[in-house]
Amino acid sequence: MKKSLFLLLLAFGLLFSACSVEEPSVVCGREWNPGTQVVADTASEFALNDPLIVQFRYGKNFDFTKLTIAFYEGTLAAKGKKIWDREVPVNEKLGSYTLQGKSKSGGLMTVRELARQKHPGTVVVEFSTEGRVLASKELNITKNK
Repeated sequence: MKKSLFLLLLAFGLLFSACSVEEPSVVCGREWNPGTQVVADTASEFALNDPLIVQFRYGKNFDFTKLTIAFYEGTLAAKGKKIWDREVPVNEKLGSYTLQGKSKSGGLMTVRELARQKHPGTVVVEFSTEGRVLASKELNITKNK
């Protein structure tokens, strides 16, 4: 009896662990790996002249059609003035969205260009849909190295 109960509990445990889904997250980095389509170097502190790539990972396929990306001044605890935002169409075939741009001088956009910052400080990047915040991350911006 104990052995069959143990096997039943083990089966339920395996079933539920296989169904687990990672939480939505924001990953930021300086390098993009096009083969795996992930940000290779994750960080939360950047110099103004560092390249910046932001990736929103949902953990499963999107169950919404529009994603809003916004940058704010301040911290997660005290979000300030909105710097910029953009709404992008997405579909259910996607499980992540990557924000990267081409710099005017060539290469990837820098923190200065993408976050539209001229001075060191703290900014928040936020991903939301229909007014519901899915994930956000605080970035510390330092002087150029």
